[in-house]
Amino acid sequence: MTIKHRRSQWRLSYPQKNLLTLSQLGLGATPVLDIINRQLTWQDYISGPLADNHQPPIPGAIWIFGLTILKQPCYLKFQDRPDGIVMWISLHIAEFNLKFPYQNSKEVF
Repeated sequence: MTIKHRRSQWRLSYPQKNLLTLSQLGLGATPVLDIINRQLTWQDYISGPLADNHQPPIPGAIWIFGLTILKQPCYLKFQDRPDGIVMWISLHIAEFNLKFPYQNSKEVF
């Protein structure tokens, strides 16, 4: 089952960067996650699966995507955990060029 089919199990981590982006977008976590669920495609893929780098590691592959949300290029990183939770670790305005390997050399910043 894809992450999009598990929208009810999506959670957002709340580091300062994520909170600042929600404020800049003028939206709460639920509306932003709903936008991601509707708009994210395989073409927005940047990298992954990656191993978690926490000590000790948290089980679940890490995936990185980029998506324009309300005209803002956003960096998205989530962890697909074995218990079915999709933890959005990073959801913030992009701080560097995002390179999409499946979008014919498209870069967003």
